[in-house]
Amino acid sequence: MFVSSFNFLFLMIMVMISVAFFTLVERKVIGYSQSRKGPNKILMMGIIQPIADAMKLISKEMNINYSSNFIMYMLAPALNIICSLVMWVVFPFTYSFTFMKMAVLMMLSCMAFNVVTIMMMSWASNSNYAFIGMIRTISQLISYEINLIMILITTTIVTEQLNFISMNKVQKYVYTLMILFPLVLIWMITMLAETNRTPFDFSEGESELISGFNIEYSSTSFMMLFLSEYSSILIMSLLTICMFTNLTMSNPSFYTAYLATCFIFVWTRTTLPRFRYDKLMKFNWTQILPMSTLMLFISFPMKIL
Repeated sequence: MFVSSFNFLFLMIMVMISVAFFTLVERKVIGYSQSRKGPNKILMMGIIQPIADAMKLISKEMNINYSSNFIMYMLAPALNIICSLVMWVVFPFTYSFTFMKMAVLMMLSCMAFNVVTIMMMSWASNSNYAFIGMIRTISQLISYEINLIMILITTTIVTEQLNFISMNKVQKYVYTLMILFPLVLIWMITMLAETNRTPFDFSEGESELISGFNIEYSSTSFMMLFLSEYSSILIMSLLTICMFTNLTMSNPSFYTAYLATCFIFVWTRTTLPRFRYDKLMKFNWTQILPMSTLMLFISFPMKIL
């Protein structure tokens, strides 16, 4: 029990550090893609910029929204980050958490609860912009969550496993990536929508909603929301490798593939403009969902084992 608790605590600390430096990588890549340097002042090449940003956010005064439903307003960001961090329990960790036979269901439960925390934030803020952000977010996440479930059912059928460690192991001779390649492309689009990343970041929509659902949050509360979003990106990238390949952490190719998947999130942000909202919903219901349903039916006769 003590070893498991220590492992989980160590994992959480490492996730936080990873999130901090992933934000630095993102800012550097976006900077160079726009012919500028990005953060480059603090220490060598701006290497400890994330630590400076964290200190700045923690030391800022928190704006108290007196027209809000105060308890729920303050509690929602903490629930959001807890939800994102608990998703790491499905992480195929060598020394712990191998008991979770139905990790897929655990992940879906956490993602479903994430929608509830965003709803709590927006409703409790008593702000019109936050409320519009909530309506957009809920309709977007529920729509794309159907795709997510379809894809997870498909990989479960092909591998006959509900656990990400087992999924990874049974692909010893044939990768799911090879036999269901279109599914991987659909999964990447769904991942961007589920993590509210460009070009699907309608819940924030700075140009039209002045930050959307998190408009009333500042200081530590905003930092929690920020960490939650990037933690979700890292766990989704990790699950992509586990679901579609046989790469393990002892293999250097695992880290190359993982970084490449994380890079896709940054690349889409620096390259693609935001969709129009009605086109996003139409894209899901008329194109993505029929394709994922078709892949589900195709997967029935396929078995890796």
